[in-house]
Amino acid sequence: MRLFRLVLILIACAVPAFGQSDRVALEWSRWLEAQGKPPGALVFLIGDSLLLGRDSGYDPDLAVPLASLSKGITGLCARALVDEGLMAWDDPLNRWIEGGGTITLAQLVTHTSGLWPDETQGAMSGWRGDTTRRWQEVTATALDRDRQEGKRGSYRYNNENYAILGLVIEAVTGNRYDKACALRVLEPLGITTARLSPEYGGYGPWGGWQMSVRDYARLMREGFTAMDPRDTPSADLGGGAFYGLGMLFRTGRDMANHWHFGALCFRDAGLGAFAVNWAGKYTIVAAYGACVDEEAMLALDAALVRAVFAD
Repeated sequence: MRLFRLVLILIACAVPAFGQSDRVALEWSRWLEAQGKPPGALVFLIGDSLLLGRDSGYDPDLAVPLASLSKGITGLCARALVDEGLMAWDDPLNRWIEGGGTITLAQLVTHTSGLWPDETQGAMSGWRGDTTRRWQEVTATALDRDRQEGKRGSYRYNNENYAILGLVIEAVTGNRYDKACALRVLEPLGITTARLSPEYGGYGPWGGWQMSVRDYARLMREGFTAMDPRDTPSADLGGGAFYGLGMLFRTGRDMANHWHFGALCFRDAGLGAFAVNWAGKYTIVAAYGACVDEEAMLALDAALVRAVFAD
């Protein structure tokens, strides 16, 4: 799956909360209409206050697949282990995985490991509906390659990086990946709907979680906005955008915007999710039952920017 650099516009003048929620609801409905009316759910928060919980066929309080928004859980989990002193960002992979080589954990979390191609892209359709944990298999495939086609130190989005991180988390903690990360990331925030998906759970660390959009909004609010992303590893994408702990971000004036899209696309089905927090204040999380292209993703971002920050 490809990631996209989003243009996020912040407008200084606040507008009435009721006007924002009405506009968000309207733009969300219009966007779903343009995608063929797939089911969806959206929540909109200002600070900790829920302004809008929109059931468009999905209940905002029931778990939905997160696709690549799962990487945010893995990134925060890795950060917790570093904070606990159990591992370090500059640890070489071979400290934790035999034959792992000199790739560092920081390079894995920022997609700058040089690992390429991403062989999960062809394999995931065959793993759908099978909860066998595939991150050990993906790790073996990635590390056994005779030649990597990526360049160490250069950003190239690859699910394999987060599959390997999942295996490292298990090696460091002596616990299953999902248990270790629930204990460190989800349970402290009171998140109750998160677990590996019965349909996509085999993708675990890079795309296998499910959670309600309301709970993921809590993760955005209390997980990502509670930290300074400049204090953790990041890859410079240009134009002021960076990739950090499973999330894109942009900083300025002692604040940060965080955002990420997720998508799983198959011949007979598709789904997606979007999470964003602007300036540590405005949070929107949406999920939808459709595979949408880059143009549609950018259109959703632009529509929500208009709704929240209109004059």
